Amino acid sequence: MSNDEKYVFYGGSLEEPIEAGCHSLGELIIKRLKENGDGIAFIDGVTDEKFTYADVLERSVRLANRFHRLGIKKDTVVAVMCENRIELPIVSFAATYLRAIPILLNPGYTATELAHVLKYSQPRAIFASPLAMATLQPLLRTVPSIKLTVLFGDKKPHPKVTLFSELFDRNRAQYISFTPQPAKLPDQVGLMVLSSGTTGLPKAVQLTHHNIMCVLAYMRENASVIPFEQISLGLLPFFHVYGYMVLMHSLINKRVVVSLPRFEPTLFLSTIQKYRVTIASLAPPLMVFLAKHPLVDKYDLSSLVFIGCGAAPLSKELELAVMKRLPHLQMILVGYGLSETSLGVTTRASDVHGSVGKVNKLSWLKVVDVKTGRTLGPHQTGEICVKGPLVMKGYLHNERETRAMIDRDGWLHTGDTGYFDEDENFYIVDRIKDLIKYKGFQVPPAEVEAVLLTHPGIKDCAVVGRPDAAAGQLPVAFVVLQPGAKLTEPEVQQYVAERLSKQKQLHGGVRFVHEIPKTASGKILRRELVALFPKAKL
Repeated sequence: MSNDEKYVFYGGSLEEPIEAGCHSLGELIIKRLKENGDGIAFIDGVTDEKFTYADVLERSVRLANRFHRLGIKKDTVVAVMCENRIELPIVSFAATYLRAIPILLNPGYTATELAHVLKYSQPRAIFASPLAMATLQPLLRTVPSIKLTVLFGDKKPHPKVTLFSELFDRNRAQYISFTPQPAKLPDQVGLMVLSSGTTGLPKAVQLTHHNIMCVLAYMRENASVIPFEQISLGLLPFFHVYGYMVLMHSLINKRVVVSLPRFEPTLFLSTIQKYRVTIASLAPPLMVFLAKHPLVDKYDLSSLVFIGCGAAPLSKELELAVMKRLPHLQMILVGYGLSETSLGVTTRASDVHGSVGKVNKLSWLKVVDVKTGRTLGPHQTGEICVKGPLVMKGYLHNERETRAMIDRDGWLHTGDTGYFDEDENFYIVDRIKDLIKYKGFQVPPAEVEAVLLTHPGIKDCAVVGRPDAAAGQLPVAFVVLQPGAKLTEPEVQQYVAERLSKQKQLHGGVRFVHEIPKTASGKILRRELVALFPKAKL
């Protein structure tokens, strides 16, 4: 048996049919919401407002009926830009029923970032919170594709902006008989999320109806063996693929979700205590908070028995510190995946600390030599490749980048290096790509460098990630000044802060150097810069 066969790992099939007898993702959503009935589905952790599965079903179907009359149909793009709130799934579900395509946008985008995304994705309608509307409104005249602008709020900032409450039909009875049209499941795009590449320009990841149905079926099977009441904390951003899939899982597979719009220490802890949250999906920075912050001891977190952690690496030391701090915690489940694989492709629920676990059901994994493409064996580091029904359809309007990531045989090349051991546990070593992971967000160095180079006093620069126990990595700029120019570290940081989102700012500081190390062809030798930093410690 060759390595190509011996060292390709398959996680296995699911016990129940993925489609559950449905011919579209919209049909599956409606079926599950009807089955879940009048139980509490969603709790706003700030206002204590509660919504049942029936509420979500009724509102999303009534909105779909309005969408239909407004000409929103198959392949129409509908953008949603807001913090975590109930309106986000209502809008995205309504679009999905009509085979339109919801695209989830970060409400923290700057005007420059948002202008690029809107021009790129050409949405027909956009829904925004008041925070997001402040950035969006000045750009509306520059995006002719947008025919409908909707605010989640009470006061119109402009006559051409519609309030969300104004969209709903008065006839509540018609939602009962609503049936979504069938879709070609592997082809019909059901969701787009933004993923930044090393070019610095956000790319829209196209996930199909079948991609998402696979995730929901997998999560449903896993949740069925959990022996306690599932009350989930909805703190991860819903516009992130991780947060959105956890949200969908909660609504479709009957798990209560308690939603928070942002992380605030007291609100985070008091919400877990007040609602007796049992499951929390978190990124590593919040694991640092749970392990080290003195405020944690002032709250009763004994209900929390399960934590899922992803979006960035989790160290063994940090994991053990959280388990020690929270003795009632039964399990920390660590996963590895990316937007382009719909969610996780490996999961670890054992005590093999440092590993990201074994391959999940429905996925194939292998490790290949970066230069030759040859399949590697145990403890040989190479690029991790993924294949299966969770792999995205491709990037919107970007066939070149799609072909660069997914080869002719359907293997998605993750850009991450790693290896597996004799027990088929996988380990992530490093990234081939240059993306910086800051609190679960992907920060493309090229985008920050492009901004820095617009400053007249900066001759050259390079941005890399400095290891940090709390954030994962902190963006640091190495800057070469123009002859005679004088700039301070705070001035450079402020220049970037005025032009980019918070996660892309220079949290790790600025270092002034005489030159940037590069290859003969002009590529920045980032490893030489990263090597200057000490390793992060818990």
